[in-house]
Amino acid sequence: MIAKTASIQTIELRQATAADQPFLHRLYTSTRPPSSLRGCDTDAEALLVRAQFLAQQTYWQRRYPGAEITIIVRHDQPIGRLYVHFSEHEVRLVDLSLLPEFRGQGIGKGLLRGLQAHGARLGLPVRLQVTLGNPCQRLCQRCDFLFMGIDGGHASLEWKPAST
Repeated sequence: MIAKTASIQTIELRQATAADQPFLHRLYTSTRPPSSLRGCDTDAEALLVRAQFLAQQTYWQRRYPGAEITIIVRHDQPIGRLYVHFSEHEVRLVDLSLLPEFRGQGIGKGLLRGLQAHGARLGLPVRLQVTLGNPCQRLCQRCDFLFMGIDGGHASLEWKPAST
């Protein structure tokens, strides 16, 4: 399991709590593309995004019970989320999200490398799905994840530890 607090350069991870919900909603909103809802007012759009956020949380909680949900913190400020599910067959990266101003700084790469090291210690593959066209797909491939196929609008990626 991921330690409750782990340092990656100036980054720490801490367990998410109910008090993090407003931040997690803001983070979710920052990962959505600009609205294509022509004629939709901002209140209606905000309500729709809130419903999508809650639906995603509910789906992941049901699909990945017991997953570790950690907040990525830099200088005591939350900057992202790392959501990981461990099973006897895999380490599943459910979500890795950063606020826009913290993307492209090597934080995601460091966290991916940390998951790979953890997978290697456990002798398990690290698997994830990423929306097609998401820049994270290229990052994962630079971190030696292999493209395994397409599932709906998502690319399935996998990294396996070296055989012992």
